[in-house]
Amino acid sequence: MKRTSPRHLVAVWNPSYAADAMEEHLRLLLHWSELQRKGDANQDDVYVLWARLRSANRVAPLPHLDDIIAINDQIEDGIETHLYLTDFRSLYVGWLSEVTPESFLKEWPEETEHLPRYSHDRPADLYFHLWDIRRLIADDTVATVAELSRLQNVRYDHRPVSIYGGMVDLPLIVQRPDARLWFSDRGILTDGRLWAEHDASWRSETERISRDLRENLFGDELWSALEPGTRAFLASGEAVFRARRHDPNFDFSSCAIEYAKAIETELNALVFPLLRTTYGKGNPVGRITYIDSKRIDLGKPVPHQTLGAMVKLLENNQDVQRGLKVVFAAREAKFLIAELPHYLRPVGELRNPAAHDRRLTREEVSGLREEIMGIGREGLVVRLGRTKVRTRVVRT
Repeated sequence: MKRTSPRHLVAVWNPSYAADAMEEHLRLLLHWSELQRKGDANQDDVYVLWARLRSANRVAPLPHLDDIIAINDQIEDGIETHLYLTDFRSLYVGWLSEVTPESFLKEWPEETEHLPRYSHDRPADLYFHLWDIRRLIADDTVATVAELSRLQNVRYDHRPVSIYGGMVDLPLIVQRPDARLWFSDRGILTDGRLWAEHDASWRSETERISRDLRENLFGDELWSALEPGTRAFLASGEAVFRARRHDPNFDFSSCAIEYAKAIETELNALVFPLLRTTYGKGNPVGRITYIDSKRIDLGKPVPHQTLGAMVKLLENNQDVQRGLKVVFAAREAKFLIAELPHYLRPVGELRNPAAHDRRLTREEVSGLREEIMGIGREGLVVRLGRTKVRTRVVRT
């Protein structure tokens, strides 16, 4: 039977095994990244092992072990494959490079250098090799439940994943109707760093700011509708801006870039998945287009595009414009094609690599912040978020 979409995995980490299992893995991944940066390790050495530990009360093998191992075929075909990790309060996604059985460490004992210490002496069913780990949601059970529900449990009649009664036979094998490439944008949005490295910056403060933005600026519905990456970039930009706003000598360009990345992330997530719903139906007219001379299939997941590229597409690409007029109501299509590029152009200039070397004052960034966040006006984030919500309601 032909699969309609790639398969991924969902696992839950047990807090009884370590004080903070996720922190242990992130610390080890960042350690290998640092070694590689210093020239003491190769790029291929930058990964961490996540063990699917076996309970002492279970002797029999996992009932779906072969199906899990079979995901390696998908990985070898070059398909970005994910391991979603949660403790029900937070949600992370790992980029899988391989899934190996319990015999792996017996054959390659030196690989324990990539495994957190708390897992060394515990029996395991499987080892998941992760190139990178990206934080999607931090300390927000409601948002975690909502994001997990976008996954379909293959072994449970493709029902949405639920933490209430649905976490049976872990790890779950899942599919995601709205195909996501969580790591295709790593080089663009993280300046070549691991997502784990990006997320480590201002971590505790960004979590606090995220709650504040949700409760006091955007509201539950709109905040939940935004992409995890959008929320993360808004929070990190705000964290730096609020902490240094009274420092006249501070370079606020890092804040501006985070705000720009938020808009870039949300626009990519709004436009391309909806275009795929129309061009993916088999109609070849307009499906194949070109972005900066690169051939793009609008009927499949599109790699992350910069704001500069998005402005060109919205203004000049007839294939994109035609698709937007089909999937959006007239008002939303007009906003995206005729109005939005005007607001995006100055924001996109900040995403130009040449702009990273330019110092920006608080006054210069304040106007951009107000435009994007919606301070004293209806911001770009709100307009994009409402467009997404309205479109979702209409299509539902």
